Amino acid sequence: MSGPSVVPENYNARYDRGAQGARGIGPPPARRGADSALQRMEDEVPGLQVELDDTTGLPSRIATTEPAAELAPAEPTPEDAIRKLIGTRGALWALDEEDADTVQVVSVSRRGLRTVRLVQQVDGVEVFGSGVTVAVTPDNAVTSVAGQLFPGAASAAPRAKGALEASTEEAIARAASDLTRVGYEAADFALSAAPADGAYRWYDYRQREGDRRPGFERPVRAKDVLYPLGDGEFAPGCYAELWVRGFPAFSYVIAADPPFVLFRKNLSSHVAFSYRVHNTGDDILRPHDGPAPGSPHPAGVPDGFQAAPIPEQLVAVESLLPGDPWLPDDATQTRGNNCIAYADLRDPQGESAGDVTGAVTSPRAFDYTYDHARAANDPTNLQNSLVGMFFHVNWLHDRWYEAGFDEAAGNAQLDNFGRGGLGGDPILAEGNDFSGTDNANMSTPADGSSPRMQMFEFLGPSPGNPSRTSNHEALITFHEMGHYITNRLVGNGTGLENRQGGALGEGWGDFFAVCMTSQVGDDFLIGAFPVGGWTDLQPTFDDNYYFSIRRYPYSADMDKNPLTFRHISNGVALPSGPPVHPGASGANSAVHNAGEIWCTALWDALVNLIERHGHTEGERRMLLYVVGGLEITPSRPTFVQARDAIVSAVSAMDPTDLRPVWHGFAKRGLGDGAVAPPSGSTGFSGVVESFEVPDGLPEA
Repeated sequence: MSGPSVVPENYNARYDRGAQGARGIGPPPARRGADSALQRMEDEVPGLQVELDDTTGLPSRIATTEPAAELAPAEPTPEDAIRKLIGTRGALWALDEEDADTVQVVSVSRRGLRTVRLVQQVDGVEVFGSGVTVAVTPDNAVTSVAGQLFPGAASAAPRAKGALEASTEEAIARAASDLTRVGYEAADFALSAAPADGAYRWYDYRQREGDRRPGFERPVRAKDVLYPLGDGEFAPGCYAELWVRGFPAFSYVIAADPPFVLFRKNLSSHVAFSYRVHNTGDDILRPHDGPAPGSPHPAGVPDGFQAAPIPEQLVAVESLLPGDPWLPDDATQTRGNNCIAYADLRDPQGESAGDVTGAVTSPRAFDYTYDHARAANDPTNLQNSLVGMFFHVNWLHDRWYEAGFDEAAGNAQLDNFGRGGLGGDPILAEGNDFSGTDNANMSTPADGSSPRMQMFEFLGPSPGNPSRTSNHEALITFHEMGHYITNRLVGNGTGLENRQGGALGEGWGDFFAVCMTSQVGDDFLIGAFPVGGWTDLQPTFDDNYYFSIRRYPYSADMDKNPLTFRHISNGVALPSGPPVHPGASGANSAVHNAGEIWCTALWDALVNLIERHGHTEGERRMLLYVVGGLEITPSRPTFVQARDAIVSAVSAMDPTDLRPVWHGFAKRGLGDGAVAPPSGSTGFSGVVESFEVPDGLPEA
């Protein structure tokens, strides 16, 4: 995309040894009874797994490998289960009685894997990074916990109260200056007339005439937080989400006094990529890969194959979820509860004068046909692709909702209908975005503020040939939407800040793309499934339907995709033999390259479930397990933690599926006993592969 050549790196002061040392915070302290609490739990819970954060020494994930084991017994309600958990196991986080009272239930999700989301709050102020997701069984027994709780918050609050009254405007100015390297002042920002949304407040940028500093696409959303530095130390601060023109969206935490950066997270995820739509017309109205679908590759070898365009189908659908329509009855544009789809054709960013929204051709019909002889920006082609993009976003919303990504879990909707979470945040799907070409991206703020998906026109085929657009190529829109669901479910917009988290995010995005466009009858044992195709054709590259933009296609056949866990590490040579993308480049630890290994492992697990249950049921189960696993994946995850979260989800929902899922991971070196690099690693050294599955797994 276009924009600044340099933007700041993600940053978290809690994991910066220099920042820790400057405040006199050393290695993880003695855990004040937590170790004895852990020993008691190990004695009581078979197969217990407890993973400690390297910096804080606090549990970041607690689970059990035994399908029938419980971390806390069944209770009448999920809230009762949480009270029991914190009351009996709070010592694991060294919580005293006052700290235990700071733990609040935010929401309960009852679809898919039943989960309860918690945060610590002191006098209404959130402890930043304290988001915890607890998985419970249908009878409300606790089976796993992901996330950290921080001791000392209750006693730190009185000391912080005065500092929290410091200027929010000053904090926003400091964040904007850090992002843009241009000076902003507190007086540049003013409290918006928009009503406060829970703990959040809104602030407008007052850009004066002649002011050449970058403006803002949205008001700044901000709230007070207590930022845990470790060892019982907390810094009062301000959390803010910045949408500055010409820059990716960022979230910040700025210390209150003096104002300095405690946390910085790029919210944007990039990839070097009735409705008349390209649709299979199956029972769930599954979209085709794109306007010219070609997956899996028909020959299974890179031979320059180019798929032929197919005609669209006129699909009549209210939604996949009875009672939750995509559009109101009198709608005339692609503006619904889950998505607003439009072409962002000119500055400024976001919907403005001159942009184009999808429009009906007749009452309750969006009936445009794509003409492949014309460019993607042809008015009719543009309308057709906007309608396709709107369809994709809503279809994914409903499929993921069925798998557990509902309002309480933090999904994106204008109106949450009182079902939990924060509303007011439909997906903004911006097609043919003016700010770039041959690419796409997704920016995902925390629940309650709209994610933005920017899809670009692809100019690649060759000069003089019609351009193409990512607006309605499902393999691209699904990948970008994958960034949204993963960033929302892991840390509510802030959890995938480490390099492994970024790689996992790319892998999850690819997986949703290839999984959710797969069809009954595909050859899952040896087929080659690219994560793109139609838009990726270049004058010097015509194997777009085999490789797309990845080094190998996704395939359960290791003669086509030979990658295993060790190939995330820098310096490890790619296997010889299977053909590799001729343009393959970058270190193994680059997020797109390392992400291939994660998607490949998920793909093998899916193929095993399809072999056991058939395509329809196997895919449904895999989505339940992946979405459930995302909900209980800790922030700053490693590959092994992400694997274990999925295993925990399978254990909670159907332990008889553990065997095929474990075999999928083990095939790619992520089996029982595999060791991931530390969470903060950037070169991913220290991988230990395992091709073993645990003993004693339930029989199918």
